[in-house]
This record gives sequence, C-alpha cells and structure tokens, in this order.
Amino acid sequence: MLDTPEFLRGRNGEQLVAELVMRRGGFVIPSYDYSGSDNKAPRMQGLRDSHILPDLDVSKRGTRVWIEVKTKAAASYTRITKRLEHGIHRRHWDEYRKVQQITGTPVWLVIYEEATGDVLAQAMDELDGCRREAKGMAPGGMVFFPRDAFKVIARGVA
Repeated sequence: MLDTPEFLRGRNGEQLVAELVMRRGGFVIPSYDYSGSDNKAPRMQGLRDSHILPDLDVSKRGTRVWIEVKTKAAASYTRITKRLEHGIHRRHWDEYRKVQQITGTPVWLVIYEEATGDVLAQAMDELDGCRREAKGMAPGGMVFFPRDAFKVIARGVA
C-alpha cells in the first residue's frame, strides 16, 4: 500500500511542500510521519471520536497553521462552471473543518500541480465562499474550488 503510484505521488507532493515551507523559514511537524505501517491517516483522538489530521502542522514567527496537501496532475475544466477547478472528497473537507474548529488553528489547502509545477494555497475559510459540491463522484461527494481562488505561492517547482 505504501508503494502504490498514487501513494508515492501524494507523498512526493507533501514532502515538496514541507521543504518549500522550511526553505522559507518555517518549521514543520509532518503529520504523515505518524500514519504507521498500515497507511491509515493520522488522527486527532478524543474520548468518543477522532478526526483526520491535515498533512502538515506549520509554524513561523508565532503563527501556526495546518496544511493539507493535494497532489493533482492538473486543474480540470468544468463545463458546468466554465472554469478550471480542483476538488477534494467532501468527508475530508468536513474533517479538516472540524480539526480547525477544535484546535483554533486555521487549515490551508495546498495544491501541487504536476503539469505546471505550481504550488497553490488558500485558507479553507476563504475557499468556503466559492466552493461547489457534487454528489455521486465519490462516497459522500466532492467539493470543488476555482483554481483562481488559490494564491500561487511557487511556480515551476519539481
């Protein structure tokens, strides 16, 4: 499971973003290091429930954020909205919002686009106002965002 092409692509994106943060003076606690050999997502545990953690816990100059990294081949053009979009599973979106609520720490969604080499970022609070939901594409549905709602924080990284 840890050597599947999908897993390796995702891990590459996570490590690329972690390195980018550190090169810019930030400090990173990579949550993915705590997933264990069974490849289960690291979770924040409570007495009655638990929640999937975003990939990176990032701090710099007294500011702390969670970063969830998604590695995508490219943005997809959607005929319905007539725009380029990126999406994530709805249940993951809900989990990250819950982690933000519990910890009081903002969650950012960061997209590494393989085709362009661009790294895009935006706070989930900002994305909330422009999201589009779609049912049936995945269990629980998907949430989509316009590519131009993200800030390009790095271009042409490899």
